[in-house]
Amino acid sequence: MNIGKKIRLSRILDEKGRTIIVPIDHAVEGYFQELEDPERLIKEFITGGANAILLRRGMLERTHSLIAGKLGIIYRVSGATGSSPDVTDQRLIASVYEALKRGADAIVFTIYAGHPKENDMYTYFGELSDEAYELNLPLIGEVDTWPSSQENKGELLRQGVRYLSEEGADLIKTYFPEDESYYKKIIKYSLVPVVAAGGPKMPEAKDVLQFAKKVIDSGAIGVAFGRNVWQQKSPSSIIRALSKIVKEDQTVEDALKVLAEH
Repeated sequence: MNIGKKIRLSRILDEKGRTIIVPIDHAVEGYFQELEDPERLIKEFITGGANAILLRRGMLERTHSLIAGKLGIIYRVSGATGSSPDVTDQRLIASVYEALKRGADAIVFTIYAGHPKENDMYTYFGELSDEAYELNLPLIGEVDTWPSSQENKGELLRQGVRYLSEEGADLIKTYFPEDESYYKKIIKYSLVPVVAAGGPKMPEAKDVLQFAKKVIDSGAIGVAFGRNVWQQKSPSSIIRALSKIVKEDQTVEDALKVLAEH
């Protein structure tokens, strides 16, 4: 691996190769009151000890002075607006070169496995992979499933994870099905390390911690939780609690004690 890529990845992963990433790239998909004050949230992420933030170019322009030197920068290059007919029809909306110019430590692109336009997304990903490889910029592949393909969700996720790891992803960010028997299967089938996405806000903080424990025990190297962090009463506290599980291999009970203290 090139030294430039190693240095950039070291800003996202800790010395043990573990990570807590907080995505804050949701605003194009809908309205989230918490995102009206991103500076407050980012200060909470830093205080809590998050490793990296996942965001879009506009958010980076606004908050770069807070982030610089404190959080790894994962730059979103895919998207679709929430007011469009199909928010899962992901398009390439930013370039590798511009991400690098803006100080990104990695880029992320999403595909929806089972989507009628899955092969178009796959093509975009391959093109990104070539460019990112040339510029020594880490590439994160994100995998979700098309809402109309839920019957096969576990298998689609396993296949989607493998597709992107075969085509040059350095890390995979993926969702997980309700069927927990697939957790290890999905992670094992990847050729590169896997980080678990959180999805919609879970009912209780304990649910967030229990899910994190399950995926870490299944072999994931970290979590990428957005709404399940910044929609909590104290984002910094939930990050500290997650750190007990993700970085210290502690129990859910140990993590809940951290929440109780704050």
